[in-house]
Amino acid sequence: MVAVDDLVWAAVRAAVDAVRYSPARLRLLAASAARSRAVPAPAVRWLGEVQARPTVVHLTGLPHAMLRALAEQAGRAFGPTGSALVRYLGGAVAGFVDRVAAAAADGPLRPRAHPGLLVPHPHDVAVLALDMRGFSQLTHALDDTQYLADLLEEYLTVLTATVEQHRGVVFQYTGDGFLALFLPELAGVPPAAMVDRLVHEMCPRLHHAFDALHARWRAEWRAAGRATTPIGLGVGLSFGRVTLGFVGPSGKKQVGAIGEPVNVAAVLCAESAAGAVMVDRDGCRRVGVEPLGARPLRLRSRKLGRRLDVLCFDPPRARRRFPRLVPTA
Repeated sequence: MVAVDDLVWAAVRAAVDAVRYSPARLRLLAASAARSRAVPAPAVRWLGEVQARPTVVHLTGLPHAMLRALAEQAGRAFGPTGSALVRYLGGAVAGFVDRVAAAAADGPLRPRAHPGLLVPHPHDVAVLALDMRGFSQLTHALDDTQYLADLLEEYLTVLTATVEQHRGVVFQYTGDGFLALFLPELAGVPPAAMVDRLVHEMCPRLHHAFDALHARWRAEWRAAGRATTPIGLGVGLSFGRVTLGFVGPSGKKQVGAIGEPVNVAAVLCAESAAGAVMVDRDGCRRVGVEPLGARPLRLRSRKLGRRLDVLCFDPPRARRRFPRLVPTA
């Protein structure tokens, strides 16, 4: 009986490993090569521009859309087990293809890539943290964990797609939120221009996408006679040097980041009101930009044991047009 239990545990563990989220290693390896000049900078910029084109974004999103539609059909025909099986197989195949492609590229690129983006090393990045305000109250009001799981899947899928359209990499999901990294190498622009895009373009689009989802959900709740509760999106953004690479226990490593900017982004996200964005002012100064029109704050963080200089974009500004960043004096 022990052997059977061990076999079941091994099968379950393998299934979890197969679908565990891991950002595309091939893209990260290419960024590492670009940083070490193994790949010409113009080629990297061209690739980044091509990936950002609406047609390319639409085409690259088709496989996921097809898998999602197939899973929904399997769910209707065979129940939740059929849907889960389709998603599991899709994730396993995608992970296998990525690992094979990264292994093939790692050989010729790694000797020239210094120190290698897959090996933990210091790297300048922007860190985004977001989560849903009022999620606990929503869980209590809906009182339907299966339905709530479907809402979470849709919400995280839409916001992840928004982040990836701006060349970000989500490296950790935290229940009703996630942490994402933005590398200048992947963005194909200098750090200042990247931060400009994140604050001025991506953050408003995140709020717009969430507001559209929330409006549709409210209509569904009213039509079904469900109880509702106010919810919103909180966002924190920082910039600085982290240790980036594959981290974790032996045999279970995932792309991750460790450092003060990750902690700062998480703190700012926790303090952000629904619909607002809180930006680390020191991080902006590091890249030589200063957001205009934001409300400067001094935030005391017990977790970090110090005060933070923060630029807060309040809900009315966050839902309209963000002010552009300008070079600091």
